Amino acid sequence: MKKYALVIIMAVSVVFTACNSNSSKNGSEASAKTSANEMTATNDKDTLLAVGGSCEMCKDRIEKTASKVPGVTSASYDLENKQLHLHFDGTKTNVESISKALAAVGHDTELYKADDEVYNALPACCKYRKP
Repeated sequence: MKKYALVIIMAVSVVFTACNSNSSKNGSEASAKTSANEMTATNDKDTLLAVGGSCEMCKDRIEKTASKVPGVTSASYDLENKQLHLHFDGTKTNVESISKALAAVGHDTELYKADDEVYNALPACCKYRKP
């Protein structure tokens, strides 16, 4: 009986020792992750960008184009207000790069105007410029 009690006590102490060493490792990993998340949070940008568009096809094209820019985490276009709500990592991209990408597919932004040739190639329902 004493042997079983001794074995159980040893097993429990081994488990506690293992748990304590893992929790201290996990604690340092958690603090490293927190530091990384804090750094990421300081690089996150949230902005509105005026973008020309006139229909649901424009909305889809604008959101898809912006979302494909490396560093963009979300892009939502408000067709009524003609504004693109962006979330992006400021270390990977900026509003200028996103604006250039949108102009390249035919949508004017407050920073860049799309080439006339690209704009004129858009479907008729996507023509948003006033003559």
